[in-house]
Amino acid sequence: MKHDSLAKKILSDPIAAQEFISHYLPESCKSILDLNTLKVEKESYVEEDLKQKFSDLVFSIKMKNNEKAFIYTLVEAEVSPNYWIAFKLWKYIFLLIERHKTKHQSKLPLVIPIVIYHGTRPFNVPRSLWDLFVEPDLAKEFMGGDYQLVDLYSMPDEAIKKKQHLGMLEYFMKYVYARDILNLWEEFLENFKSCLFLDKEKGYIYVRNFLWYTDSKLPEDKYIDLEKIIKEHFPKEDKENLMRTVAQKYREEGKLEGKLEGKLEGKLEGKMEGKMEIAKSMLSKGYSIEDIVVITGLYPSDIQDLK
Repeated sequence: MKHDSLAKKILSDPIAAQEFISHYLPESCKSILDLNTLKVEKESYVEEDLKQKFSDLVFSIKMKNNEKAFIYTLVEAEVSPNYWIAFKLWKYIFLLIERHKTKHQSKLPLVIPIVIYHGTRPFNVPRSLWDLFVEPDLAKEFMGGDYQLVDLYSMPDEAIKKKQHLGMLEYFMKYVYARDILNLWEEFLENFKSCLFLDKEKGYIYVRNFLWYTDSKLPEDKYIDLEKIIKEHFPKEDKENLMRTVAQKYREEGKLEGKLEGKLEGKLEGKMEGKMEIAKSMLSKGYSIEDIVVITGLYPSDIQDLK
């Protein structure tokens, strides 16, 4: 094809490819590779709109331990070097790795990058991905090293409880799959009794979201039990406010069993039809008329009619 570079055409020949690789790879790299296994692959990762500026060539090669590796060669065909070439190189390398990742392997293949530049101006752009960041050393340390791990599985409960407000999130996440969700609520509220005041000062940001999550996981016949747990651990005014969270979830996520024209939108104090749909859904889940009145603003007689 016309956009293929001269270098790509020539290096597609096995003899030329082996000569090129043998000359330009460092000794430390060649010492772990079997150059006799070099093979040209029919792959390209350069975007279509950039193929006038770049072309690429992928070689597969066996390591001396018999593992497969790749040599990724990017040819830059611009007059002056592209400042972002290190970034593009890594982008294409990750695409190559993604294609060759298999379900049966736990390790990714080694990829050795090479850039061929034949412009008319000095090559004076960053050669390392990290040099493209505002803080190269920090970028390499934080992004190139091990990622930060918050391992709740192995974190002792006592260590979690010491974190107070943050600990509420960590405790709930740690046990959300392992325990009955109602038991989890009981234990959570007992263990973090003192932290509930902190959460209240911040608008119950954790408890509200725990309720949202619980609503999607809890069977309908267990809603009354959850409501009882909330009643036992929160003042009446807070309980009423928190239970509105569930109604808000119904409205915003379209989970009402009786849908009004496909989706129920608008504010809770909006259309009467919307309020009635919320009331119907809450009745079906076993909520008391008193709670429905608080949440929807309907009259008790309106709710009685729905029953």
